[in-house]
Amino acid sequence: MADRKAVIGLVINPIAGMGGKVALKGTDGKETLDKARERGARPESLKKTERALRPYSGQLQLLTVSGTMGAALREKMGFSYTIVYESREETTEHDTVAAAEIMTEKGVDLLLFAGGDGTARNICQAVGERVPVLGIPAGVKIQSAVFGLTPEAAGAMAAMVAQGLPVSMSEREVVDLNEDEYRKGRVSSKLYGSLRVPYEPSYVQN
Repeated sequence: MADRKAVIGLVINPIAGMGGKVALKGTDGKETLDKARERGARPESLKKTERALRPYSGQLQLLTVSGTMGAALREKMGFSYTIVYESREETTEHDTVAAAEIMTEKGVDLLLFAGGDGTARNICQAVGERVPVLGIPAGVKIQSAVFGLTPEAAGAMAAMVAQGLPVSMSEREVVDLNEDEYRKGRVSSKLYGSLRVPYEPSYVQN
């Protein structure tokens, strides 16, 4: 009998990182998102997910979300996927949580998400430590130790899991900054929980 192919869940926060290039230090909240768009911000997370996964597009079996939260990459990369959640046109954190919960229930071998610390909080809320999780760094704030060092490093770790290679797991903290305080030049962070992360020192955030 052939070995079962590992299944990777993929959730992309399509607005992550938009505030960074227009000096907003984050994109949490509709008001901040609207302001970012007014300043000409463009989505970053889809491009960073493409950077992470392009070398492995023919090797990964994905469960993902419709539209810009995952399936839109199909047009560029041609990977094999199954949509398990239909997101709304104007996505919110509720879509992230709902999609992550479904993927966890389906028993993915790794839940890969693209975003920043706010997205990591949403994933932590939905998943806890039930399945391994790894973040593709795509947000303005990256304080949590649950992200790859780069998109490419996160993609390489996901490929190792997909190939069934031995990977150590580590309990890693999810931390987020208070954006309002951050914009005033004050760093105020809070611990929101932990996630179980595939860990190799040269690939994952300290």
